[in-house]
Amino acid sequence: MGLKWSAVILAIVGVACLVFGIMFIIEAGNAEQRVADELATSGIEICDVNAAYGQASAGLGQAMQSGDQETIQNATLQKTSLGLAKSNVSTIKFLRNSGIVNIILGAGLVLASAGLFKQD
Repeated sequence: MGLKWSAVILAIVGVACLVFGIMFIIEAGNAEQRVADELATSGIEICDVNAAYGQASAGLGQAMQSGDQETIQNATLQKTSLGLAKSNVSTIKFLRNSGIVNIILGAGLVLASAGLFKQD
């Protein structure tokens, strides 16, 4: 009787992990599309964010050397916005990877619960 309850609990947790994993992957896709749409207004694609951030950092260094306050402010704003985009892209990758791990974990728990049902 104890193994049966353990198997039921494992199955419930496994199904919950599967559902959350699928939700994470779907939300990561939606968020990636939103970030891509926002970046498209500035003419940058998601795959070019790291390179653009590096260029913005170099541009800020040049602006600091020139000493012009308006150029420094513009370069700082550009670097900051690209840094936020870079952070969003990394968060999306983390969310997608978490979804994959949840799906694998959920499938393992469901299979473990099936094994416990057969053992009982």
